[in-house]
Amino acid sequence: MNYNDLTLRYFRAATGAGVLAPHGAGRGAAGARNLGTWVQFDIEVGGGTIQDARYLAFGCPHTIAVAAWLVEQAIGGAARASLPEPVEHLARRFEMPAAKRGRLLIIEDAWTSAMGAALRG
Repeated sequence: MNYNDLTLRYFRAATGAGVLAPHGAGRGAAGARNLGTWVQFDIEVGGGTIQDARYLAFGCPHTIAVAAWLVEQAIGGAARASLPEPVEHLARRFEMPAAKRGRLLIIEDAWTSAMGAALRG
């Protein structure tokens, strides 16, 4: 499989990997390891802004790269329930083959779950 430069950069660096302390952070997960894709996000919100975010992911390089990119892009941005960018844009940005695009929905589910928990405080 060929991966674009953006995918390889974020997959190799795995920036933003880890967890946040349980107090003050919203956590959400989706997928299942036995099905090949699982993602968890921890998001900390303060004053309507994403203060910090981390991820754990099990999956292909695209899955890990998108999760890493999302947490990097989100920190300092507005706290809103949706992804910072629609899944269709992420698919193009990371040049994900059509057969893998369902993984973006798992990422989206984990993100919206974590953000919902963070916004509820």
